Amino acid sequence: MAASSRAQVLDLYRAMLRESKHFSAYNYRTYAIRRIRDAFRENKNVKDPVEIQTLVNKAKRDLGMIRRQGHLQSRAPLPCHLYPSCTETALAKVHIGQMYATDKLIIESQEKPKT
Repeated sequence: MAASSRAQVLDLYRAMLRESKHFSAYNYRTYAIRRIRDAFRENKNVKDPVEIQTLVNKAKRDLGMIRRQGHLQSRAPLPCHLYPSCTETALAKVHIGQMYATDKLIIESQEKPKT
């Protein structure tokens, strides 16, 4: 691994650990830290530059997800620079508990059939 690639991976590793410590829930926080450490240990012997770059790109996406989830959990103001196309008002209404909310389905109409 080239020196610049090694430095980039170490910076990414530290950033992921630092951001995962912002989770307010103990279980999320410890799971994230353990998962990050395990993933980096698992891939520490990868030599192929293409595969390294693929793993770095995946880690960058995961870092973005950790940042967004950490902000949503703490209910802190959502920084718009973390989202590619955001509007402050739209993002301020999103919370983890509401991510999977759905509208109720209407199976039958409420009108009684005419006889």
